[in-house]
Amino acid sequence: MAQPLPPDRVEAILNSAIVQYAGFGWRIETRYRDQAVLVRGGTTNHVAHALATFLMCGLWLPVWVVFAVADAPKRVVLSVDAYGQVHAGGAPFTAPPAPRFNGNQHAIAVATMRRRLRQESRELSRDTILARDLRIGRPDLPRHYDDGGLIDINHVPAATLTAITGITPELAEHIVTVREHVTAFASAEELSAVAQLPPHLTPEIVEYGLFLP
Repeated sequence: MAQPLPPDRVEAILNSAIVQYAGFGWRIETRYRDQAVLVRGGTTNHVAHALATFLMCGLWLPVWVVFAVADAPKRVVLSVDAYGQVHAGGAPFTAPPAPRFNGNQHAIAVATMRRRLRQESRELSRDTILARDLRIGRPDLPRHYDDGGLIDINHVPAATLTAITGITPELAEHIVTVREHVTAFASAEELSAVAQLPPHLTPEIVEYGLFLP
């Protein structure tokens, strides 16, 4: 008999389903651990259309109506049950329909979702015990939690540090050597100063680095 999944695994499955929808223009309206409401459309600039209608003495009104109807907001509820089954609006999950695949839009949606996961994980990491239990920033260890690609600078091995763009194997070994002589780095700026890293690496470390004590 199947066993219920842990909450972090349920949340990871929901994230994956959201990414699929986001690639087709859906955005998150509300979000909980095992459920999310997504919306598409509803972005018509009514102020601009009203101004155009006024300036054109009402001639623009039919165009405004067409835009408003075509862009009416549509919503779908995604949920994940305790066994990992994804449902869309109460029905079994299927990939969202789309007239054509937009590779760039999908890539942007995935990158945006990964950034949001990093932001959420940083917030969770204020609780260091929870962060360690979830293994946030530790892709070198087995885990279920998706932190969006964070790297725990103070604890990962040198090989894992190279996942940050611009950190070569030589720099990674240098960081580990310097790390052995300090209690813990507190920020990307401190790491860059103490380890004398090239300045262009600091923005990458700010984005992907995590500094757990």
